Amino acid sequence: MTVESIGATAGLPAELLDRVFSRAIELADDPQLGVILGSRINIVSQGIFGYALMSSATSHDSIKLLIRYSRALVPSLRLSFDISGGRASIRAEGENIPRFLAQFYIELVFSAIVFNGHLLLADAGVNAVGLNLNYRPEGDVSIWYKTFGSDVNFNESNCALYFDEAALNVPITTANPIAGDIFRRECDRLILRSKFGGSVHERVQQYLLRSGSEFPTAAEVAQALNMSQSTLQRRLKREGWRFQQVLDEVRHKLASEYLKSTNLPVSEISVLLGFSDAPNFRRSFRRWSGMTPLDFRNACVRK
Repeated sequence: MTVESIGATAGLPAELLDRVFSRAIELADDPQLGVILGSRINIVSQGIFGYALMSSATSHDSIKLLIRYSRALVPSLRLSFDISGGRASIRAEGENIPRFLAQFYIELVFSAIVFNGHLLLADAGVNAVGLNLNYRPEGDVSIWYKTFGSDVNFNESNCALYFDEAALNVPITTANPIAGDIFRRECDRLILRSKFGGSVHERVQQYLLRSGSEFPTAAEVAQALNMSQSTLQRRLKREGWRFQQVLDEVRHKLASEYLKSTNLPVSEISVLLGFSDAPNFRRSFRRWSGMTPLDFRNACVRK
């Protein structure tokens, strides 16, 4: 597998992408494969996503975009970002995949971030970053110190790449606000059109949010996502969800926004959310939030 072929996999369905890389790991039979490949990935090779990162104003902006778009590049890996005690950290965790594959993705992404440090870490270099892993890699670990510097810690509670918070505010030399706005909007458009970006739960949630007040059935959502209803239900169950739970989540989110941001009567909101009557909506909202719609609205006014 070449570095160019890695860039070509972006946008593939999560299950297919996982199979491709699982096979690559098997054929390579090299426990250092993720670190080696990640250290050769140039952001430019990631197409429109890479250009969006390069045009960001600061490292902080670039990292936020990386987190935002990461599920379109590696759907089975969840990245999160945190700032605490003067230290910024990017955390990574595999979702519903074998441990060996999660480790490969983590190693691939973290080494790619360090390799492209002039865009993502304010050119901090390996001596300014630290790395925690919740496992100890197989084989010779010297490559880890060569790639990430001396502050590498194994068998920790999580997997995180961390660095000084001050690096977040360093300007990126390739920043271009006009081009950046175009690239970000194009990335958002591609993600919304993609049938494969993110988990099934996220894709169902996005589809329901875009559907307006006429919420589609599970069968209609499955058809829109190019899968059978049984496959949709099975994959949601694998992620710990049922379709009705996702629908309730979307209704709760929209109801909260209506109550907080508009003066619409509760009866009208219930109609917008597809409820047969206002009392049914009130009971559901109380089940979701522990409050009546009126109590929730009054609490928002007092804040």
